[in-house]
Amino acid sequence: MLSLRRPHDLLGRAVHRAQIRTMIRTMPLTLALHSFAALFLTVSLWNQVPRVELVAWLAFGTIVALSRAIRAARLRADPDYAREHPTSFTRITVSIGLISFFWWVPPLFWADDVGLMGLLAMAAIYAGLLSGGPLTFTAIPPAALVYLTSILTAALILCFKIASLPLAALASVYTAGLIWAVLANARALIAHVGNRYQLQEAADIVDLLREFGAAGSGGIWETDADLNITHISPELAEAAAFDVTRTVGKPVRWLLDPHEKIVDVSSGMQSLFDHFEREIPFHDIAVPSPDSGQWWAFSGRPSYDEDGHLVGWRGVGTDITQVRLFGSDSVRAARSDPLTGIANRLLVRELLEEALLGLINKQESCALLLVDLDRFKLINDTMGHAIGDQLLCIVAQRLERIVGEGGKVGRLGGDEFAVIWTGPVDRDTLSALADKISVELAESVNIGAANLHVGATIGIAIGGVHGHSEDELMPSADLALYRAKAAGRGGHAFFEPAMRKAAEDHRLLENEVRKALQTNAMRLAYQPIVTARGRRLVAREALLRWRHPVRGDIAPHVFIPVIEDSGLIHQIGDWVIHEACAEAAHWEDEVHVAVNISAAQLPGDRLADTVLDALNRSGLDPKRLELEVTETVFLGEDADTLASLERLRELGVRLVLDDFGQGYSSFGYLSRAHFSKIKIDQNFVRQASAGDRNSLAIIQGILALANGLGVETTAEGVETAEQAGLMRNLGIDQLQGFLYGRPEFVEPGTNAIGDARFEAANAS
Repeated sequence: MLSLRRPHDLLGRAVHRAQIRTMIRTMPLTLALHSFAALFLTVSLWNQVPRVELVAWLAFGTIVALSRAIRAARLRADPDYAREHPTSFTRITVSIGLISFFWWVPPLFWADDVGLMGLLAMAAIYAGLLSGGPLTFTAIPPAALVYLTSILTAALILCFKIASLPLAALASVYTAGLIWAVLANARALIAHVGNRYQLQEAADIVDLLREFGAAGSGGIWETDADLNITHISPELAEAAAFDVTRTVGKPVRWLLDPHEKIVDVSSGMQSLFDHFEREIPFHDIAVPSPDSGQWWAFSGRPSYDEDGHLVGWRGVGTDITQVRLFGSDSVRAARSDPLTGIANRLLVRELLEEALLGLINKQESCALLLVDLDRFKLINDTMGHAIGDQLLCIVAQRLERIVGEGGKVGRLGGDEFAVIWTGPVDRDTLSALADKISVELAESVNIGAANLHVGATIGIAIGGVHGHSEDELMPSADLALYRAKAAGRGGHAFFEPAMRKAAEDHRLLENEVRKALQTNAMRLAYQPIVTARGRRLVAREALLRWRHPVRGDIAPHVFIPVIEDSGLIHQIGDWVIHEACAEAAHWEDEVHVAVNISAAQLPGDRLADTVLDALNRSGLDPKRLELEVTETVFLGEDADTLASLERLRELGVRLVLDDFGQGYSSFGYLSRAHFSKIKIDQNFVRQASAGDRNSLAIIQGILALANGLGVETTAEGVETAEQAGLMRNLGIDQLQGFLYGRPEFVEPGTNAIGDARFEAANAS
């Protein structure tokens, strides 16, 4: 009660703050009374003491009182000032001592020179000061004791000056009684504030349990503002096997992560400490225990005093080790995939972190396999979502049977699954596991009358080698999955460090592509297409080109995939169609213009609307516009693809099948899509001219098919006269390649295209 130090416990701090607030609230009144008393004494001694001394004494007291009153007012009215310049018991006691020492001056320096009326005035003032002090300084006993002893000292000096020992004895006894009253009132105030705080604390705990739904949880925990443990309920201490005597007073970090290793692996631990640092309430953040293998869900919120100062944290902790895997409450529901019943993304993350912690604590092994189903979207779209959902459940069951006791299976979402493998992690074992998954998932599935087939592509990352945390290992496996898909579906790939660099290069290039769009750095170049006989110019193909200010010309096969992956294909594709139509509308030769269309542009009505808008704006005859699509648009055998192509054909434009011969499309789709032209892939042209009989036979087959369907043919990649002669003799209608001209830009200030090489080839 008489200590000047700030308490460490929450209850003591609450009482401490209440005492300071009470003192700040009464300080202006106290200072006003002292100022009035000083003015009264000055008037009483005006003709008995040198006036310069009186004025100086009064001025000094007034300045001190005024400055203290202003500070007290700012502490009450300005929270920012209170946070930046907080007060304390020590500061208040020093201020009170300075004010009380002010009253030593009259008896020390003036008592010998004043008359009876002056002495009576002094005695009356000191009696009033002794009586009134306890009423205003009771809130802070140390300050009250300093004040009373200081005023008593001044009164005793006056008594000795007038040689009145009885009066001195009376003053001493009276002051002793006042001190007893001050201490008694202080105890009552502290008890009252403590009881009120405890009642509020009980209400807060009930509210906390209600808010976080912690009935039956491990129990309550509390910290101070510095995140040192101040309280752990017996239930929580018992469930967590904590020694309360060793735990209280320790930092939270020491309790949750004593070796500072878990935070590097657990995203939950990282999130928990981040909430603490930012003073944000949190709910059910799951973290692993340091050594016992338990998992805990923590909820908590910060506590503030009336001035907005953080005083600590209070929350609940729940042991979720078993219920997250086998329970039936909300904890398990939050970690279970509602469709398949296996682990969802949240539990997959926790299981992966648990396996990675095993690498640290017990030198165990783990690996992550991401399994992506092939052809699932086609089944889901054609057979319906009900069939697709049943298929996902069967896949989940097969994966659990394949993995067995060697790991855990979870569903990340859609048709992507994860396997957290804790068995041997040598590449041979993991490759065998991936092959087994691919083979067994490829087996037919009978749902009702439907016989369904899916495949699996798998990306593999090894814990401790390809990543030490979930945030590292999951992207590594994802990059491996991306590589496996690029190599052809149905296989698997291990993560390699070069993949991360390639992904970073891809990200940087995507940023450059976006900047190029904003600065109009991309342009269209046009390559001529001529008739095989007569070499007459009949069309130009619009090709997107990008000249980077630092890297120079970037090849289309480098940046076009980036455009498609980043979702910019619609924006750039719309611009290409509008630009090509606008430029072709001003060509004097009025030849056709060919524009490449990505498979990603076909779904929906947007492409048809864009083409119609470009034709209307430019005034270009629809018959002069050729839209080229590759065979890859038929990979999904999607009816929407044919519907989109039909919408385009109804606009009057010509449809062209580009790079024909790669083997993706069926002849049935070729006829139903009503193409006007087929472009033979340049690889067949090159290999046939080199004497490859298979390529020659394929070209002859394509020509027979085209003649039967009544569509034109164009040979791509013609670079030599020998290649041109062979294609011409085979009966190809049109030729395109460097022999007849490289892609050229529209000349600045005109609408002319430099077809010099075509003209030279034509002249020869």
